[in-house]
Amino acid sequence: MGDPVIAYAALAVLAALFWLGALHKLRNFAGFEAAVAGYRLMPAVLQRPFALAFIAAEVLAGGLLLLPAARTAGILTALAVLAAASLGVAVNLLRGRTDIDCGCGGLSQAPTSLSWWVVLRNGLLAVLALLAWPQAGGPSPRDLVWLDGITFFGMSLALIGLYLAFNQLLASHLEMRKRSQS
Repeated sequence: MGDPVIAYAALAVLAALFWLGALHKLRNFAGFEAAVAGYRLMPAVLQRPFALAFIAAEVLAGGLLLLPAARTAGILTALAVLAAASLGVAVNLLRGRTDIDCGCGGLSQAPTSLSWWVVLRNGLLAVLALLAWPQAGGPSPRDLVWLDGITFFGMSLALIGLYLAFNQLLASHLEMRKRSQS
């Protein structure tokens, strides 16, 4: 078993990212619905129900990740959300469609075009979810002490900072690519 502080930080960061993503999508539901339509993966009649179900899955994943008795279900839900999003991006990239908004939302307010970097980012979030897997149902391998609280807080901030930095680099890379094509 891994260190419980790593698992708890991973769970907290993922819950925060899923909830912020869902909040962003709800605040601009029309924009998210347009992003879902832009993927061209389903009939128009299913786009709104899918968009609502996707947001509900994000909210559910975030909540389940924080409930000790439901962490396994939370991890599985988080992995399913990440897989669905990554699959949609990958299918469109293989079609040669990079000019649509990924609909990711979250801490970045700027629209993000599709790229394999988005798939990589989602893969890294999946790895983060898997880091919490050994802690999902079992007892903690050791008692937690006060220093673990400081470590948890610092690790959570660092992981969110890395996520933000990755997203900023992604947005900058895509903006530079657009400029060079003009």
